[in-house]
Amino acid sequence: MKIVDILGNEVEFNCMGCDIAEHRMLPPGGYVYEDNFINVSADPEIPIPGFMVLGINKHIKSLNELSKEERYQIIDILNLTITKIKECKISDEVLLIQEERANHFHIWVVPTYDWMKVFNKNVRNIDKIIEYAKTNYNDNVKDNILQCVEILKKSFKES
Repeated sequence: MKIVDILGNEVEFNCMGCDIAEHRMLPPGGYVYEDNFINVSADPEIPIPGFMVLGINKHIKSLNELSKEERYQIIDILNLTITKIKECKISDEVLLIQEERANHFHIWVVPTYDWMKVFNKNVRNIDKIIEYAKTNYNDNVKDNILQCVEILKKSFKES
């Protein structure tokens, strides 16, 4: 597949999750958090400041393909990601989205903003929220995304 990421880079990949995990595809602003099992980064395609993707470094589709310890580790980092988004005043609440239709297991952590009220800040309207974000993308939004990545990187390092 080939995409143009939110920074304007043309990127080719087989599996975005694997390519990010194996550092063949650099997420916008780099990795917010990374260990031998999990990575957290901004989404390469969705221009919403603070929108984080929690991915795992092995290629599976479903949470139930993981061990109990791995599931606990995902919940710990997911909780930390949500906590950091709130502590850093990026958003007071988030939407969590995970579906098995994706080729590589990941969880979207979507901060909610006032502009999303038109869509009821509802997961059922995530496609409309994403379309609105893409339509209204500009250099200020890009700068805000990169600023959120830096703020979260710093906050994770302090943990």
